Amino acid sequence: MTVELVEIRKYYGTKRVLDGISEKIESGEFFVILGPSGEGKSTLLKVMAGIERPDSGKMIVDGQDITYQPPERRNVAMVFQNYALYPNMSVRDNIAFPLKMRRTPKKEIEENVERVAALLGIGEILDKRVTVISGGQQQRVALARAIVRNPSYYLLDEPLSNLDARMRTVARGELKRIQKELRGTFIYVTHDQKEAMSLADRVAVLHAGKFEQVGKPKELYDYPRTKWVAEFIGDFPMNFLPGKVLGEEGVEVGFRPEWAAVNEGRMECVVESVEAVGDSRYLLCDHEGHRLTLVSRNNYDVGDKIKFEVNDFRKFKDGVLMD
Repeated sequence: MTVELVEIRKYYGTKRVLDGISEKIESGEFFVILGPSGEGKSTLLKVMAGIERPDSGKMIVDGQDITYQPPERRNVAMVFQNYALYPNMSVRDNIAFPLKMRRTPKKEIEENVERVAALLGIGEILDKRVTVISGGQQQRVALARAIVRNPSYYLLDEPLSNLDARMRTVARGELKRIQKELRGTFIYVTHDQKEAMSLADRVAVLHAGKFEQVGKPKELYDYPRTKWVAEFIGDFPMNFLPGKVLGEEGVEVGFRPEWAAVNEGRMECVVESVEAVGDSRYLLCDHEGHRLTLVSRNNYDVGDKIKFEVNDFRKFKDGVLMD
């Protein structure tokens, strides 16, 4: 199912939360909405679910305008951050609940629950209560309850945030596998860049009520459209220097830590702190009053002076990427 947003706007009193958002999400796409807390990500998802109504704009699914349809008429599945499972029910009954509400025949319910449980690898816990299973299993149960309805599209609101770091990594891989097997249209909200970059076919960066940039993960990383995106995307923000230091007058130049070579060139900086990530050392440095992050496999101490050379960079004028 294709999902199209057309000039969606939403206000809370005088506060403008969504400011004319437009985008077409293709059928079978894993589309991630990424942004800091408070930028309106969950509000947008609620508008897409029908829980909230936009103040203006349209939502079109497979050519049909569903802007004012209530959630129960949209055939949409939503997985929340807290999973919203029924603690007094077994795993089986939690998954079956949406089908029972639709008065689906009992045999069909049983077949569908078994099928979805097998897909998610939770067949062996179907008769356990959800209060005695792990957080990772609860996440799968919540997803199974969404899948069993055979929805037109899926909305996922930070569903992995309650898991520990190791489980999140495993769950991301499983979620991507499931989405591909289902060939479903997944729309996923997160503030976690690693989730966005590893899961998404495309990422939409939400800032100040608008999609600041929409594109494939590598495109956002290598060619951020604005300085804001450049500083937001990445484990470390893009470095910025006056263009004149690299012979580019009238602009700023931006470069990722790995685009610079350490112990080469004519430029110099002083190490202020060192962060070890695997076998790499990220060096937070000062270059003539500019804070930079460089990366090297060599060990350095605070106070060391090091040479560096910028091998690749992007040019920005007035905070916008230049062609």
